[in-house]
Amino acid sequence: MARLRYCERVHTHFPVIFAGEAYVGEGTVLNVSVPGCVVHSRKRVQPGSYLEMRMLVPDTTPPLRVELAKVRWCEGRRFGVEFIQMPGEDQVRLGRLVKNEIPLALPPSSSAWQGAHF
Repeated sequence: MARLRYCERVHTHFPVIFAGEAYVGEGTVLNVSVPGCVVHSRKRVQPGSYLEMRMLVPDTTPPLRVELAKVRWCEGRRFGVEFIQMPGEDQVRLGRLVKNEIPLALPPSSSAWQGAHF
């Protein structure tokens, strides 16, 4: 049985760094919606664990901040997270991204990671 989505999800390809309780990893956001995203990463995470995330969204700096996200599932090197807590201005930016109001690809020579601090 196919699962029905209750919100729009868009395909993306932008970098993300994330931190768990005892590790830091990086990867690529493959798709995103208002309540969460799918990440491809070499770093293994466990379902049920909590992360802090910084996504390099192609609008402008600084990175999109997710203060608290929960890993809901893992399949190989991919995992899905639910966004639990994020600043209001980042929620607005995320909504604009999902509505395709900002581009979904980064310029090749982007240096926007400068503001990505945990």
